[in-house]
Amino acid sequence: MGPANFAQELLSAADRTGEMSGSDLKALLRRAALVLRNAGCDLGMEADIEEALDGAAAEMRVSKTQLLQSIAMQWLIANSHIPLYKMDDWG
Repeated sequence: MGPANFAQELLSAADRTGEMSGSDLKALLRRAALVLRNAGCDLGMEADIEEALDGAAAEMRVSKTQLLQSIAMQWLIANSHIPLYKMDDWG
């Protein structure tokens, strides 16, 4: 189940909490807690790396997640894991 479907399921459950069984509600809340916990994307980096990333993200005015996505994309392109199209192809 994708994030959009899960979010819709949570919204729907909020509208009918009186109709849901306790075990269904408990399972849904546990699943929501796991999704939220895992959304933090904690990579377990050393403190100096975390500090450098936080500083770079603040300087660039982007979130740390956006910065990490950009770093990963640039690395993948530079190492030919993602093809870089010719400028002529971009129109």
